[in-house]
Amino acid sequence: MKKTVTAQTFTPIYDVVEDRIRFVINYEDIHNRIDFMITRNFILDLIPTAQEFLEKHFSLDTPIRTIEENKNSAVSARTETDGVNLELYRTKEELLMEVNFTLQTKNEIKISLASQNILATAVVDAFVMQEIFHVLKSAIPNINWGIAENF
Repeated sequence: MKKTVTAQTFTPIYDVVEDRIRFVINYEDIHNRIDFMITRNFILDLIPTAQEFLEKHFSLDTPIRTIEENKNSAVSARTETDGVNLELYRTKEELLMEVNFTLQTKNEIKISLASQNILATAVVDAFVMQEIFHVLKSAIPNINWGIAENF
């Protein structure tokens, strides 16, 4: 049976040694932290799929939260972290094998991230989903992976 956690924070970091993106879920919570590793190939499939999902289900007139409203959200995407906790609570890496998006309500999306042993889920709105993928893209070593800056 897979371990299941509820994702509260998403922190992507490029791992030079592994040449992968370390996508850390709940980096400050030792009991619920997950370190997913994402391959270049997986990223190249995942980001366009996420963008397509958002475009299909959320039009330009969908209400987008303000920065202040986002600060009060229970789920967040982070690029700045406490480096000590990031390393101190580091867990065994899990290769991310599957990501699913499910429309929960008119404004909510359930994101499920799965490895062979772990399932992490979060229910977010379109704004937070955009932020998650924005920070994920910011961790990509564009030149080293041969990916354009505007990917």
